[in-house]
Amino acid sequence: MSGPTRHPYALLGLDVGGVNSRACLVGISDGKYRLLASARSLTSLGQDLHIGSGVDRAVQALQRKTYHLFLNEGGGLLMPVDRIGRGLDRVGMTLSAGRRIRVALVGLSDQGSLKAARALVDSLPICAVAHLDAAMQMDEQRAIERLLAALPEILIVTGGEDHGATEMMRRTLEIVRTICGILPQAAKPLILYAGNAAMEAAAKQRLERVARLRIVPNLQPTFGKYDLTLAQNYLEREILRSCKTDLHGSEALFALTENLFGLTGLGAERMIRWLSQVRADDSEKVTSRGFLAVDLGGVYTTLAASQNGISGAVMLEKFPDLAQRDQQATAQAICDWSATSVTFDEADQFLCNYAMVPRWIPDTQKMLSLSLSFARYRLQQGLISLARNHDWLEYHPEHGLDGYFEPIIASGAVLTGAPDPALVMLTLLDGLQPRQITTMVLDRHHLLPLLAKFGEVEPLVPVHLLSSPAFENLGTVISTVGELPRGKTALSVDVKTASGASFGQEVQHGRLACLKVPQGEPAVLELNPHRRVDIGFGGRGRGGRLKVVGGKLGVVIDARGRPLQLPKQPESRIELLNRWQRMLQDDHG
Repeated sequence: MSGPTRHPYALLGLDVGGVNSRACLVGISDGKYRLLASARSLTSLGQDLHIGSGVDRAVQALQRKTYHLFLNEGGGLLMPVDRIGRGLDRVGMTLSAGRRIRVALVGLSDQGSLKAARALVDSLPICAVAHLDAAMQMDEQRAIERLLAALPEILIVTGGEDHGATEMMRRTLEIVRTICGILPQAAKPLILYAGNAAMEAAAKQRLERVARLRIVPNLQPTFGKYDLTLAQNYLEREILRSCKTDLHGSEALFALTENLFGLTGLGAERMIRWLSQVRADDSEKVTSRGFLAVDLGGVYTTLAASQNGISGAVMLEKFPDLAQRDQQATAQAICDWSATSVTFDEADQFLCNYAMVPRWIPDTQKMLSLSLSFARYRLQQGLISLARNHDWLEYHPEHGLDGYFEPIIASGAVLTGAPDPALVMLTLLDGLQPRQITTMVLDRHHLLPLLAKFGEVEPLVPVHLLSSPAFENLGTVISTVGELPRGKTALSVDVKTASGASFGQEVQHGRLACLKVPQGEPAVLELNPHRRVDIGFGGRGRGGRLKVVGGKLGVVIDARGRPLQLPKQPESRIELLNRWQRMLQDDHG
């Protein structure tokens, strides 16, 4: 075998998270790129305080799982691939470990420029420690004191539509200039100007001499329209530069990749945006469809969504501030969604213990129920934040997730480590409450963010892997929306599989059902909803034909309605949650 000339033969992917470090090997099998093996280890600094210690253990475990030799006798990487096929062509890496950089936001309108700035900040592993709007800036002394007390490392200055009014932005620039003049050199923040393009020259004139200044396009060039990409890219570089200082050994890992590294959350958003752009460019596809990715990680809850080439993402800290009332709301939500009897104090203690030991793995039925209840709450809070930042995303806890997101790609150890795919499906349905037809896909190996990096080297890698068994199809989901008496038939389905089997099934309002379409087998569904039920075919009572491929759970019908209604009495609520669980498990089994 000769060495690669155009297409890489073997790729190593590394993902360094706050809790887990993962390694995966991607290579060519039967003419297509496939996941050959993956391994995971706990993220650890080791005895030498080197962030690569956990990565090294994952890589060693990966080598033991595959016949493809890519390590030399000393444990180093063999690069590039040699004449007999040993070694690697490239290494790609994504990172979410490390501290959050402190940023302050200075803008004009809370629902305009500052909203765009929050959308930017929420998409990255950074922390907003202060903000100023136009009203706050009227008292310059208090505004200056507020920012000085926050001591941000980065100060994001935005405001005004392109070539709009400039007077308020001049005041903003003077406040920022004063702050930079007061602070000693070591404490001066980086200034990221992302406002009215007509004020870029003034920003450069007033700020360049007093601080390090970077100018990027306006975050909101016209009202309601965001342009975050270049600002995200620049902040990503700053975050990774900070990691080289804060995380001993990270620079050596970055060097292995030859600049093929990036942030995990941004990698997921880039992949979701790319998929949406590809679909929007395909005239044969329905352009109103979108994509959604959710990752319930050890440190962050990350959601990335896209529609028609427009994307947005949020990265929320997994745990609320234990000193804040947010924890009370979280503990109560865990009680409400738990399928076992749990007191508020038990839920509160669970949160405290989990925050202190995030590597904890549930080892009893009650702990599993608590963990999955918390996962539901994290999904809901992620959607709330994403919808708050991006008006095109239609979501409300009292309504559910509107719009056609196909597929929904989910990852995170709490999901991939669950003992039953029915529990994973139910957690996703309860947490997201999709209102249209979708397909739930489980990214067991946390590949999605890495595909964005591999795609820079070989665009075929994400194309091949996304359609491979590395991404596990849990099943197409058809959700019925409409008010019916419980027990009334919400949806009638006639199924014809590619192997020739045919059957019909009626699903009553309030129930969950799995249609027994074998995994991987195509089928055609004839859907006939009740006249007061909407299944996403253009209105109530409208049905039609749907082509599907059987997933792990076949095809799932969620006829519980939207929003999900939980009884107030704990005993009734627990009984209902267990009944829902049994419906999926019994049908699947």
